[in-house]
Amino acid sequence: MSDRPVRRRQFVKAAGTAGIVGLAGCSGGGGGSGGGGSGDSILVGTLAPFSQGLGWIGPNAARGRDVALADINDAGLLGKEVETNEQDTETTPQAAISGFNTLDEAGVVAMLGPSSSVMPNLFQPIRDAGLPTLSVSAGTTQMDDVGGPDEYLWRTVPSDAIAGRAQGQYALTNDYNTMAVTYKDDKGSQSFSTAVADYFTSQGGEQVADVALGINADSYRSEIQEIADADPDVISMTAGTEVSALFMRNYLEAGLDIPIFIGNDVVTADFIERMGADAMAEAPIFGQAPAPGPSYESFAERHQEMHGQAPGTFTAAGYDAMNLIALAAHRGGEATRETIADNINPVARPEGTEVTTFSEGKEELEAGNEINYQGASNPQDFDENGDPVGPFSVLEVEGGEWTEVTTFPAEELTA
Repeated sequence: MSDRPVRRRQFVKAAGTAGIVGLAGCSGGGGGSGGGGSGDSILVGTLAPFSQGLGWIGPNAARGRDVALADINDAGLLGKEVETNEQDTETTPQAAISGFNTLDEAGVVAMLGPSSSVMPNLFQPIRDAGLPTLSVSAGTTQMDDVGGPDEYLWRTVPSDAIAGRAQGQYALTNDYNTMAVTYKDDKGSQSFSTAVADYFTSQGGEQVADVALGINADSYRSEIQEIADADPDVISMTAGTEVSALFMRNYLEAGLDIPIFIGNDVVTADFIERMGADAMAEAPIFGQAPAPGPSYESFAERHQEMHGQAPGTFTAAGYDAMNLIALAAHRGGEATRETIADNINPVARPEGTEVTTFSEGKEELEAGNEINYQGASNPQDFDENGDPVGPFSVLEVEGGEWTEVTTFPAEELTA
């Protein structure tokens, strides 16, 4: 763990606008097969959950995307206006594939991609279409060895494997030597829980329970009792909003004092409000999330000005994805799928001049300089599989808000 002093500061103020449903369908112009919209526009897709259990992700990511778009269209990209087409995955593979096909047929030149629950279903369609896709919320470990320019696939959030290491490391640092793992019974939640348990046990910890949470259960009291009977030092619970809320209500009712880590999807202001700030602060509850990137503060100010609220979870990741797509097109000199795919890694090279917005990057590129885009969600330094590597923070509720307890540098989580 870092020898820096523990810092406590506001981390997530207004995250996760559950219940807001985005517009499914085109909010911009149509286009040809990968050509990018009408003659005077460039069309970029957003495929994300705008409804159902993870329906807050799409609106959050879209607001970040729109902050980037304002700068991109003001500075100008190849003399054209960038427009967007949004499709709702409804957090189901069928809707995700349908939405993908709609975007592909509309001729989007690139796509902000969906969450872990449906992302693996799109690996082959993305390859077949040659459509550069930057997922803004998929941490699934199924993407760890899939991605990069040849696969037309990146993500602007770190892998669950990295987040799991942050959780496991914090547990061990605080002498929590036994862990119970519980998770919503789906692939996305199980991916994260497995990453936590694998790292925890590899570093000498002991997993004493593995409990799946049925999706349509009326209560998790029996599952909580099973966990309590295993007598763990700490609990790792990963699930979406509805399952997490029911589990946490039952957990609080049981009066347990076992420290509990909750999943990334509910490290939001809405979840604090739903469960009650006092209850969340009094119980030993922790979360974890990527530490803000180098340009987060300036992005957050612009987001507040545009939307009248602070960024939510995955909002900065949407901002970064849109900037990377636009910078790749500008560097390559044309807004086509192949050009964007070829230039995403080059605009985030560590040896380039650091830039934090499209307009800064455009100026440097036109001056003949290579650039290193420094993101708001994390530095956006991609590995060979299109995954970013960055620091992770452990959080707790204090004063009604998620606040940072400590942060693990990237080098500690990837060693």
